[in-house]
Amino acid sequence: MPPHVSLMERKSPCAFSIFVGMELRETPLPGFGKKYTLSLASGETITIIIYQNGQRELYLTEKGEEDPSYSVRLTDEEARELAFVLGGVRYQPLPSDKMSLIFRELVVEWIPVEAGCPMTGKTLADLAVRRVTGASVIAILRGETIIPTPDPYHEIIQPGDTLVVIGTRPQIEKLMPLCRTQP
Repeated sequence: MPPHVSLMERKSPCAFSIFVGMELRETPLPGFGKKYTLSLASGETITIIIYQNGQRELYLTEKGEEDPSYSVRLTDEEARELAFVLGGVRYQPLPSDKMSLIFRELVVEWIPVEAGCPMTGKTLADLAVRRVTGASVIAILRGETIIPTPDPYHEIIQPGDTLVVIGTRPQIEKLMPLCRTQP
């Protein structure tokens, strides 16, 4: 190693490519912890320093820059929670090709419940909404209150409610007359 390069600046033999266009480098920081540098396909760099006490520092360096543009310090607990989110433990998005297929078929609709309609005063189970129409009520908006995933056996539909419904267009069209006052 040339005398002008410090141990901290030396490229680690622990460099490896994760995906095309990205490279992850691991650098030991004796007495402190480890440094990981992820070179992104966009040309930006994310540097993560993990200290022996569990604290982490993240730095984002924009393409063509030498100094980081942004930095954040995380506790061990915060870093682990962020890892869960980034690693897809908390949420797994569908690939865009599957999403476009799903959204070509599915519709989310907000349907107001009119006074005197067949739904008022009944539960979703009483009405067998999913069985009869195929659509699913995923939430009820009642004034300023949102009732997510309403209990089909206990939540009574009231006039003025707005049902948030998911299904195909024909399924939702079967449900709409149940929410309107009958002539």
